[in-house]
Amino acid sequence: MAVATDSIGTKSHVNRHPSRYYVELGLRYAALIIVGIVLFTPFILAGIGTFKTDAEITAYPPEFFPKEWLAENWVKVWNTDLGAGGTFPRWLFNTAFLATSVAVLQVVFCSMAAYSFARLDYPGKDMMFNFMLGTMMIPGAVTLIPAYVLMGKLKLLNTFWSLILPGMVSAGGIFMLTQFFKSIPRDLEEAAYIDGASQLQVYKDVVLPLARPALLTVFILQFQGMWNSFVQPLLYLDSPKMWVLNVALSVFQQNYKAQWNLTLVGAMFNAIPVLILFFMFSKYYMEGVSYAGVKG
Repeated sequence: MAVATDSIGTKSHVNRHPSRYYVELGLRYAALIIVGIVLFTPFILAGIGTFKTDAEITAYPPEFFPKEWLAENWVKVWNTDLGAGGTFPRWLFNTAFLATSVAVLQVVFCSMAAYSFARLDYPGKDMMFNFMLGTMMIPGAVTLIPAYVLMGKLKLLNTFWSLILPGMVSAGGIFMLTQFFKSIPRDLEEAAYIDGASQLQVYKDVVLPLARPALLTVFILQFQGMWNSFVQPLLYLDSPKMWVLNVALSVFQQNYKAQWNLTLVGAMFNAIPVLILFFMFSKYYMEGVSYAGVKG
């Protein structure tokens, strides 16, 4: 049994139970493996199913691997044309454009509003903040019809603006960034003011770089939310060339409802970009979520 002495002379036992350490380490790795299997097995099975024939997917007993890997399933879905410009490349572009536009605008405008709530003092600030939080309690179904009527009055139906304008700001993004900005030490901003920086320069050059994890978190959440949106694009976008992937996939599934392999390919086109984005920025996402509720 090894004995170590710390800086104040207190003796502590090191490696008192080495077998216990290895047992705990083994349990941790086992838990990670089990979680990985549970989370990724359905996705892996769906990915393998995209290379099967429809008969192999519905066969019993099921076979894990296809007898012949059919890459033409992906080509066939990619070349699908439902008329009026409705193709998978077009739908993928529409979805990516809308998701990126909404996410970028949310980062810009939510960060400005959050900085106002976190750092500026003006009459009615607390009342406005509480009112903003209260809007989070309103179900989306309540505002769905009034929003549709408003877009019709503004003649924005069947345009991307009908989805971009209402998505420029969100109460959830403002709240998350407000909590993060409050955790930033004021000493850094005061030092910038002493050096002659303006309010805008402090916000742009001091606060935003420090809030990068929270900003990326808001970006990922809003990108994913717009990417997976279905009801609003279904109501606002009528033309097939304006559809997003979720709306197009519902129509695609109806046309190919007897071909599950092609339906799985369409689902993969919808799932892969979001997964890539999440794993690329997962480090910042976790850091942003962990700091969102911390007030310095």
